[in-house]
Amino acid sequence: MARYLISFEDGAMDFPDEDLPDVTKAAHAVREEARDAGVFVFAGGLDYDVKPVVVATDGMVTDGPYPESKELLGGITIVDVPTRDAALEWAAKVAAACRCAQNVRAFLPKRGRDEKARYLISFDNGAMDHFAEEDWPEVGETSHAVIEEAKDAGVYVCAGGLDYSPEDGSTPAWVGTVATDGTVTDSPRPKARKPIGGFTVVKVPTREAAMEWAAKIAVAGRCAQDVRMFMPDPAVD
Repeated sequence: MARYLISFEDGAMDFPDEDLPDVTKAAHAVREEARDAGVFVFAGGLDYDVKPVVVATDGMVTDGPYPESKELLGGITIVDVPTRDAALEWAAKVAAACRCAQNVRAFLPKRGRDEKARYLISFDNGAMDHFAEEDWPEVGETSHAVIEEAKDAGVYVCAGGLDYSPEDGSTPAWVGTVATDGTVTDSPRPKARKPIGGFTVVKVPTREAAMEWAAKIAVAGRCAQDVRMFMPDPAVD
């Protein structure tokens, strides 16, 4: 089965405050349905009240508002850690392994959960284009080593690189956008205008199955969902 990222832009969930309980209930119902179907991997909304940061390959941290995305996401790692500093430490490891800077964003806190917080560590599409093709095996090895380290430390949640250029050509680089009425826009999407507001990762056998789940989430969350496929990588499953 392949993994698909189903996401929406920040600010897309624009509805009256009094509708929030109904939207939350509907979104949680879809999440439980995905769990029961065995396709759920991870879901969450990003907390933009917490300042995002950029961690360079040498570990240097740039603190402050991160500008609106100029590129689509290239890959993500999610860690569940007790402090912001711990998230930055893991971002530094990922940056060094992948040889590209990593953006760090906090997820919205969950009610009733423990003291840990979840952080999205990501890089833009094309950020790994600066090294030679013969370096890929070494980069893959170091990247997988960090994932194994995170698993051993008990902080690993999810990771993967988005597949914008599938080798077999069977799946388009951009899978599509599913509106709240189920309408699918099946064409290459332009560069992102806004940061991602939240996302769901599902593991399903077909593109059509991913679209079906995106439609459910779009209806529940009352905003269109973008669908992208991850690169196949047994090391991160």
